[in-house]
Amino acid sequence: MKTIRIILWTLLGLVLACLVASLVLVRHISYRAIPDYNATIPMEGLQGKVQVLRDTFGIPHIFAENEADLYLVTGYVMAQDRLWQMDLLRRVAQGRLSEIFGEGMIGTDQLFRALRIEDKSNLIMVRTEPEIMACIRAFSEGVNRYIEDAGRDLPFEFSLLHYKPEPWLPLHTVNLIGYMSWSSSSSWGNETTLYRISRLVGEEKTSELIPDPDLQTPIFPDFVPMKDSRSGPDMQRASEVIRELGLQVFMGSNNWAVSGRRSFNGVPIVCNDMHLQLNIAPGIWYQMHQVIPGKLNVSGIVLPGTPFINVGHNDSIAWGMTYVSVDDIDFYLETINPSDTNQYLLDGKWMDMETRVETFRVKGGERVTRINRFTHRGPVISYFRGIGDRVVSMRWTGNDYSNEIRTAYLLDRARNIHDFAEALRTWTTISTNSVCGDAAGNIALYVAAEVPLCPGNRSLMMPGDTSLYDWTGYVPFEQLPHGVNPPEGFLASANNRSAGPDYPYYISSWYAVPGRYDRILEMISEQEVFSMDDMMRMQADQKSAWAGKVMRVCNPVLNAADITGGYLAAYDRIHAWDGTMNPDAVQASLFEVFYRKLAESVFLDELGEESYRLLAGGTIEEGVMDRILEGQEISWCDDVSTPDTSESFRDLVVPAWKEAVDWLAENYGPDMETWKWGDLHTLTMKHALASVKFLNRVFRLERGPYRAGGADHTVCAYTWSALNPFAVTNGASQRHVYNLLDPDDSRIIMPTGVSGIPASNFFCNQSDRYMKNQYLSESFTREKVERNAPYLETFIPR
Repeated sequence: MKTIRIILWTLLGLVLACLVASLVLVRHISYRAIPDYNATIPMEGLQGKVQVLRDTFGIPHIFAENEADLYLVTGYVMAQDRLWQMDLLRRVAQGRLSEIFGEGMIGTDQLFRALRIEDKSNLIMVRTEPEIMACIRAFSEGVNRYIEDAGRDLPFEFSLLHYKPEPWLPLHTVNLIGYMSWSSSSSWGNETTLYRISRLVGEEKTSELIPDPDLQTPIFPDFVPMKDSRSGPDMQRASEVIRELGLQVFMGSNNWAVSGRRSFNGVPIVCNDMHLQLNIAPGIWYQMHQVIPGKLNVSGIVLPGTPFINVGHNDSIAWGMTYVSVDDIDFYLETINPSDTNQYLLDGKWMDMETRVETFRVKGGERVTRINRFTHRGPVISYFRGIGDRVVSMRWTGNDYSNEIRTAYLLDRARNIHDFAEALRTWTTISTNSVCGDAAGNIALYVAAEVPLCPGNRSLMMPGDTSLYDWTGYVPFEQLPHGVNPPEGFLASANNRSAGPDYPYYISSWYAVPGRYDRILEMISEQEVFSMDDMMRMQADQKSAWAGKVMRVCNPVLNAADITGGYLAAYDRIHAWDGTMNPDAVQASLFEVFYRKLAESVFLDELGEESYRLLAGGTIEEGVMDRILEGQEISWCDDVSTPDTSESFRDLVVPAWKEAVDWLAENYGPDMETWKWGDLHTLTMKHALASVKFLNRVFRLERGPYRAGGADHTVCAYTWSALNPFAVTNGASQRHVYNLLDPDDSRIIMPTGVSGIPASNFFCNQSDRYMKNQYLSESFTREKVERNAPYLETFIPR
């Protein structure tokens, strides 16, 4: 008996020892990469001392004596906080995710190899000024110094996935231009979706899915340019992986600037909030302040893996960007030689396709080879979009020369709106509405994009057997829509139409409906002079012009309907609603569920569940609904399952209302007070590995859920997918309000935090403030930076 007790106690001791050892190991792996922000670090290659002061939120303020030292330390500091995210971004651009995640990523890798991003990057590096390339090389060396210094104390992801980061090269930084260009393109999804739908319902019915430009509120309604005197079965998922990994850029955005005449202090105020994926941590942007006394003083946000501030302000200008929908991709239906599948017909001749054999190293498996094919226009993409009946090739602006890295370098040093405009000349394949204010009192907004010149209906696929529809060039920069110092004293954009009906060039069909833009204009028209608090209130606004538009059409139908009981009680709650979608608004829940049921009743009978997923909640669906609300007759409103009856939109309203009320009662209980929007509509921020439940629990890879108001159609945007209601996926990736007279009074907030290490105090440490629409007051002058910096990291020459 005594022996058994000894054995049992021994086993228990071993179990406890293993448990303690496991906890110690997990803690070590979790915390080992957290930097000492008060360290003194000798660094080879430094010419002088560099100080990195961090405020209480961990935001780095880097003070250096020259550019080489500044960007060397920038690379080091960024890698301290975001190395694994940087590695993930470069792997996406190179098509190398399968090396760390396995064979499920081969399709995505093959797609990104087909984009030929590195071909363009090599062209950019040859054409970039030597002083800019020197900065990029210094940044790369800084990243590599950190990798060397960290040794085995790398972020936990490298241990879990069993690999070590390779040296960072300038090529990896420049590749991110191609990555950002691709992730901001709208045509990739919309136009291939239209083709697939046309195979189901025919071309005539498909043509109704193209938005009506006359319903769009343009940014520059009267802009007419002057003549320029200088002239697989599952492969469709490939393009969705970057969203699942939290690497999506420029899905939507708001920006505006008011002139000194309309600001409280007599100089412009510039506001910006770029909308992209929110339900991922860390966020896509990295906050940073870079200073070379007397030469450079710039603060803002950076894409991890790049050295220059993308959006922010210096001591002379402030600037922001929104995504502008440019039709930057065209698709061509190719005619293939029946006797040689590597030949396509062009102008009566069979042309040979270029073929590239791509080899993928797959984690846990052998090397895999796939073939990418290219016409003279670009890659064959039918395989990636699930199009099995035709060979489709693609022409994309991202394969042509642009140099957004150069633009960012010049923006950081711009002194006025004229420098700003000149810098934008090479910011072309990442399509943006770029707004600026300068300390001299000027404001400007430019469409910065490559707008192709090409005949034909570019919203649909075009014949590939003729060169008639090949691109012939791009709209010159001077002829792109822009405005400088308008008499109204403000400029704004919100992904809406860029120019009015007299503009001679086709830009796109895929603009957002103008609800957010119209609401911005409404708020700007409500007063003459604005304070910083006014601007923050505007960014926090959750009143929906779109909801108001929908209900103005539906209210008369519901008013006249014979509805009783819970249906009537619910309608009594919403019929006088002003469209404000705060988290406690029951009306917001009623509206969103009702609107989804309306949209489903328009499309589901023709498309079925599977095909409806292609457009649910997207710009195609949104555009059709806008046309219906404007009173246009759309054949999609007729229910094809009732051939003896012809239904109009009015016939769909009451059944959709009843379905919405029933759905809420079934899913959230019969008490209407439990239908508060913030209880349905929540945001959880997750690390890219949080889907592995064990890792999520052990390493605390989630934050939230947070109750959210708003929607994709409110200025304060919290977007959700129609395929997964009502979990928030997208929204403002940053909110900035810039005070050009007193930069220390500028306001900033991010949804997550500086650090990408979940165990760090700076991981998601801004999230609570962000969800409450609270801001940080920026530290910009050396005096304020020092006053608010509890951390000082010093880099000295080795």
